[in-house]
Amino acid sequence: MKKIILSIDGMTCSACSNGLEKYLNKQNGVINASVNLVMANATIDYDENILDQEKLEKYVKQAGFVSLGVFKEFKIQKQSKKEKIEFIVFTILAIVLMYISMGHMLNLPIPNILNPHDNPMIYTVTLLILTILFLIYGFDILKNGYKNLIHRIPNMDTLVMIGVVSSFLYSLYGMYMILNGNHNYTMDLYFESSAIVIYFIKLGRYLDGISKDKTKEAIQKLVEITPNQATIEIDGKEKIVTLDEIKKGTIVIARPGEKIAVDGEIIERKSTFR
Repeated sequence: MKKIILSIDGMTCSACSNGLEKYLNKQNGVINASVNLVMANATIDYDENILDQEKLEKYVKQAGFVSLGVFKEFKIQKQSKKEKIEFIVFTILAIVLMYISMGHMLNLPIPNILNPHDNPMIYTVTLLILTILFLIYGFDILKNGYKNLIHRIPNMDTLVMIGVVSSFLYSLYGMYMILNGNHNYTMDLYFESSAIVIYFIKLGRYLDGISKDKTKEAIQKLVEITPNQATIEIDGKEKIVTLDEIKKGTIVIARPGEKIAVDGEIIERKSTFR
């Protein structure tokens, strides 16, 4: 049996990690697979006579995700300035879109050129253009949803993709009817629904990213306070080893001022404080 930890890209929710974990565990030669969403990695125990890293990465790709190779250490990648600016821009566009599409229902002042009753075509085309921008913004969501549906491991992205595409296509049909003179369909357009669903998913992921960064920072601090080596006693002699070499029953020596390497039971204690 051999063990490998792969770095995984493309997981966005617990359904993604659970789906990948189930898919890997079904494969011949995989003894056990465990996927961690926060750390974005997959720990796989496998039979080296049947599988190798290349085949395992192929399974990951078949499941709709991307393997970035052997996981070495997690990196805290905070939202870039570009991502923040992009999010702010689409927040403003979402407000504008909702104002244009819903303002007349609340008797809010709307320019006559964007009034659905007076200028239904301009109103419809404006909603279409704004919605296309959101579809581009959320293309990664739609793409992941489609891929996971094809690989028969549907997740949240799949539900979002189906809902967004359905409302967008129905709105296109309504737009076609308006072009043919049936202005009654002006009130049956759902372009804004497609756009706002994508926006709220992006909002959730933006906040989730901040939360994950804080979690990773906490984990990183725990890792930093754990020493990489420890002093053990074997047959009355001291030896410096790595943490992986410490087994149950090993006697570990912790001198004053040193960090405790592992959990254990104190069998002898002696120290001097100054």
